[in-house]
Formats: sequence, structure tokens, C-alpha cells
Amino acid sequence: MHTTSRRGFIAAGSVSIAGGMAYAGGFGQIRNDGVRADPPVRADAERVRAFVGACHARIETVREMLAEDPDLAKSAWDWGFGDYETAIGACSHTGRKDIIELLLMHGARPTIFTLATLDKHAAVRGFIESMPGAREIEGPHSISLYRHAQAGEATRVMRYLERAGLDQGAEIFETDRGSVEAHVGVYGSCEFDHRIEIGWSERFSCLTLKIDNENARNLIPGAAASSGHDNDSQVFRPAGSRSASIKLYGEGKLALYYPGLELHATRQDS
Repeated sequence: MHTTSRRGFIAAGSVSIAGGMAYAGGFGQIRNDGVRADPPVRADAERVRAFVGACHARIETVREMLAEDPDLAKSAWDWGFGDYETAIGACSHTGRKDIIELLLMHGARPTIFTLATLDKHAAVRGFIESMPGAREIEGPHSISLYRHAQAGEATRVMRYLERAGLDQGAEIFETDRGSVEAHVGVYGSCEFDHRIEIGWSERFSCLTLKIDNENARNLIPGAAASSGHDNDSQVFRPAGSRSASIKLYGEGKLALYYPGLELHATRQDS
């Protein structure tokens, strides 16, 4: 697998690892004096991030930002490792139906998770029973369809999901603390300047991954490595990602894998 250089990690870290970037440039040409000749045509990245974040719970902020730019209702942000979250996805898993309604009025595109929050049981049932692979779809941050229904107090959808065997909650995160306690700490490497912290979430009973000052990400436990010198390692994936993996070794080492990226770090605080 290709291993990035230090410079490559920093570039990847700002986009794929430490949080996504909504490209803020335009199609115009840059003059010799550094001034863009034509106006930018894409949303500012930090504004997109702020908006998606506000959509979790802050309706007044959402209303103010929509007044300035109604198209933010359709925006999305990658929180890292491909954990894309749309604005309407944010308020769907927090059960904020008032924000959902406001976004829909401004052209937001609802998903099956939004419909679950709103208790649209016929639509949810039709989707699950007619779409191959529908049972395996995860919401933002790997939040299940059932947890969306719980957030919206969607009793009809919850009953249907229970009958269909899709009443999964947050148990996918649950990890035996005793078996992972030794991995909690700060990791680093001379190959890159970023700080990697493995922590613990009391709320979800799982390990967390934090890179620099970005939000901590829950880690979903996978199978332990089964061969050779990897016998004492444990494998996890960040919530919301299917392609990233974190391997933690008993001797205080960490390996992070993502398409086109392989990083190794050693615990610094032991």
C-alpha cells in the first residue's frame, strides 16, 4: 500500500482525515497580482461546516444563514474518512423536526433517515423491502435507522423496524473497556506534525479517535488480527466510514489505513 509522505499527510489530513473541505474556489482565472478575475461559484467551506453543525440543534442560526444563502439547505460536510453528513441529515438524527421542515421549505433533499424521523412508515417500509442492500445502510456517524426513529419518537416506524429485525441501537460501538484500556493515550510520529489521541466515550462505551482539534470520532470494534506478529492487535473503524481502519497494537503502536494513505504512530505519553 502507498505510504504518504509527511507533506502528503498534511494535505490528506485537511481533507480526508481531520475533516472534509467543501471546495471554495471558482472557475475564474487568477491574475498575476493574485486576484481572482471571476467571482467564486462554490460555497465557502467554513460556512458549510458551520451550517451543517448548526442544523443539529440551533434553529435560529439555521434560519439566519438560510436568509443569506437558501442553497445551504442542500449542503453536506465530510467530518473525516468519508463520514458525509447533509444539513437535513444532521437534524434528522437529533429529532429536530422543526429544522427538518425549515430545510425542506428551502429545497433540502430528504433521505430514508429523514423519513424515519418523521414517522413516514409506509415510505420506510417500501424502501427497505424494495431496495437491495437497504438493511445495511448506515446514517451519518453510523447512526442506525432505528435510532433516527427513536429521536423523532416515530412509533410506527419503530414498530415496523422491530418486526423487521432492524431495531439496532448504539450497541455497534460497545467495547469491553478492560481489553482496550492500554490503547488510550496520545500518539505521534516524526513523519507528521499531527496529534492523534485515542480516548474513551462513557456515553457509548467505546474508544474514540481525535486528530488535532477536530471532533472526536467513535470507533467501531472489528475482529482482532489473526496471524503472525499481529496477534496482539485490535482493529476498529471510525463511525461513518466503511473504508478506513485503525489498528492498535499492544506495544503502544497505531496504524491508520485509508485509501491512498497508510500512517504509523507510537504512543507518546507512556
